[in-house]
Amino acid sequence: MKTALILITVVSALLGPAQSPAPAQDKAQAPAQVQDKDKDVAGHYVLHGVMEVGSELMLKPDGTFEFMLAYGAADYWANGTWRRDGNAVILHSDSKQEEPFRLLRSEAGKPGRIRVWVMGKNGRGVPNIHVGLNAGSEHLGSTTDSEGAAAFPDTAKPKSVDFEVRVYSLQSGPYDVNPDHRDFYFEINGDTITQVSFKDEPLAIEGNALIMKHGDSPQPMRYMKE
Repeated sequence: MKTALILITVVSALLGPAQSPAPAQDKAQAPAQVQDKDKDVAGHYVLHGVMEVGSELMLKPDGTFEFMLAYGAADYWANGTWRRDGNAVILHSDSKQEEPFRLLRSEAGKPGRIRVWVMGKNGRGVPNIHVGLNAGSEHLGSTTDSEGAAAFPDTAKPKSVDFEVRVYSLQSGPYDVNPDHRDFYFEINGDTITQVSFKDEPLAIEGNALIMKHGDSPQPMRYMKE
């Protein structure tokens, strides 16, 4: 579950490499009808007791929620629906996961160098993305510059490209490319990289607090109602 991979590793400050999420086909859920007896659970909750991490959860009376978490330079978000189930609140994201990168096009380019471009949805280049190029038996590494281009020496025919976004501990790929081309243009999907996916995630109700736990994590996340 991506929720656990992100939140538990953030809390423990052990941000190990995360694999790219597989595309999901989850259908958006309509907001749940919150019963009058459960509306006292709705409100604004703030994470307490975790150093260097800021997080908030808003449970709205209409059965929808908004979530954010900030850790260092990384910001995460989620929205979806919530419901009460006994002594727990259940969160479910209402959006599907997509690939964090996709190949837009490739071009023959010029001999003497290979370039991999990373573009935002606004068409601008994205810097500081670590790019790997697989060509023959070689795996070459480079980083995108201010224009979004990662440059490599011309080598044997390129086979595939992979990416690493270190601030989000994300690795993605490999993506197959045309071995006869030298310029490859990819689009980065920032929403997918920063989105937390809640799939019926339970948060225990303890008085005015919501407790997020997972597995054997030694440090549950305690959200206090404001």
